[in-house]
Amino acid sequence: MSKLEKLALRDAKIVSEASVKKDVNTLLLHTHPKISKKIGNQQLKQDLEDTFRTMSAQKIKIVSSQVDEVTDIRKEKKEYRCLVKNTIEMDYNGRTVIFKSSLFGFFNKKKEKWYFIDANKLLDDEDTKKVFRNFNTDIEIPKDEQIADF
Repeated sequence: MSKLEKLALRDAKIVSEASVKKDVNTLLLHTHPKISKKIGNQQLKQDLEDTFRTMSAQKIKIVSSQVDEVTDIRKEKKEYRCLVKNTIEMDYNGRTVIFKSSLFGFFNKKKEKWYFIDANKLLDDEDTKKVFRNFNTDIEIPKDEQIADF
């Protein structure tokens, strides 16, 4: 479990840094294969690039994304899963907003690598629910929460 936690922390930090740097290729490397297969790598890459372009046009920037902790590593459905809590600071055209958020991780044993999904998408996003049909977990997924606005 200690090794799984270290790897989850390592990979979550990679994903967080890639989000801040708008590093689409790194984000793709840590996207769950089910999503890549359903959408296609080219389309997924295009979607991520479009999202970052739209954010720039609207003067929205991810200033920082800090991994707070890896929690609740469990073996479910023959795979290890975890929750990674993080704090994201965003600049909305000069207005700073800070969120508490979480990533849901799935461990690939062969590659010794974690794949992540915005945890709330497993709860609220219809497209994500279609990819992960009948998704169940005993890991409690907290709702994203805005904790500061200044």
